[in-house]
Amino acid sequence: MKIKIGILLTLLCHLLNAQRSEMSVNQNNYNSDFTANAELTKQFESKLKREKEFNLIAAPNADGKISVYIQNNTSDTISISHQDYKIHILQEAMDKEGIWKPIEYWESSDCGVSFGKIKIEPNGVIETKSTKYNGDFKTKIRFKLSENNKVYYSNAIEGNINLNKFIIPNDFSFTWPLEIISNLGKKTPMELQKKVVFLEPNGMEEFNQFLENSFRDKN
Repeated sequence: MKIKIGILLTLLCHLLNAQRSEMSVNQNNYNSDFTANAELTKQFESKLKREKEFNLIAAPNADGKISVYIQNNTSDTISISHQDYKIHILQEAMDKEGIWKPIEYWESSDCGVSFGKIKIEPNGVIETKSTKYNGDFKTKIRFKLSENNKVYYSNAIEGNINLNKFIIPNDFSFTWPLEIISNLGKKTPMELQKKVVFLEPNGMEEFNQFLENSFRDKN
C-alpha cells in the first residue's frame, strides 16, 4: 500500500509540474500595504517621461516572485482596473528568434462583484506580485498591462522558462467569457480569442459585438 501511495504521489507531482510548465493564466496579487521607497522612486524619476498614463518596472523580489511596480505618470489621481485585486497584466518572453511572445493568458471572472478600481495618486506607485517561472531556457521577461484599451510594457528582466510556455492552446473556449459562445453552439474565431486572452486593445469590445451578433442569430 505504501508503495502504491508513493507511486501515486510521484505521478501527481509530475502532473503538477507539467501543468506549471505550460502556458497558464496570470496570477498576480495586488499588495495593498506597499509603499514605494526612495530607491524605487528614483528609478521612476530616471525613466523617460512620455505621453502615457502608466510606467511599469518589473523586478524579482525576496518572496521568489516578480514585483511589478505601476506608477501613475500623470498630474491627476487616476484609477486602474482590477479583478479580485488582480491587475490586468500578463507575462511575455523573448523566443529563440528574439521575438516577444505571451507565456501567460488572461481569464475574466464570471462574477460581477469581482471587478473594481484602485486609485493611484499623481506619481504614486502600486505593487502587484506575479509568478516567477523556472525552466531550461534562459530568456528575457517583460510584463504587459492593459488599461482603457491601451497597453503598457515593463522593462525586460532576466528569466528562465520552459519552452512549452510559448505553445498557444488550440482553443481558449474554456475560458470566461469565451465559453458563453460555446454554450450557444458557436465558436469564437481564434484570432478574436487571442485578442481577448492576450489583452489586446479593443479585444473585449470586439468580442462583445461578436457575442451580441451570436445572440441575435440564436434568436
